[in-house]
Amino acid sequence: MERPQRYVLGIAYQAGPDPRIATGADGSRDYFTPEELEKAAWAFNKSSRSIGLHHADGTEGHADTVESYIYRGPDWDLGDGVIVKSGDWLIGSVLDEPTWERYEKGEFTGYSPQGTAKRRKPSILTES
Repeated sequence: MERPQRYVLGIAYQAGPDPRIATGADGSRDYFTPEELEKAAWAFNKSSRSIGLHHADGTEGHADTVESYIYRGPDWDLGDGVIVKSGDWLIGSVLDEPTWERYEKGEFTGYSPQGTAKRRKPSILTES
């Protein structure tokens, strides 16, 4: 029996505001412009490429980042209500065995970058 590659591809961060989200879990509505998101994605590639679990310290090492890039379009309908748009940051990872098993059970449904940023109000709010 052939062993699975344990590869997953997901949106690490969406470019621009998501019209479906009025307020985030922290009470704010944060987003990156496509240009700033590209800078963040490239900085990730240069520095850590580390993936942890559930934003918890000490959980790194369960996934190896093998792809990280800005999607250049056209719109890609995943068929589950999610549409990948030009400017979105995608990450592909190979999961270790225990994490793959948890992924197959539906315990992991996406990426959520953990890091620091400076919050500021945009000078021009562009929504489409």
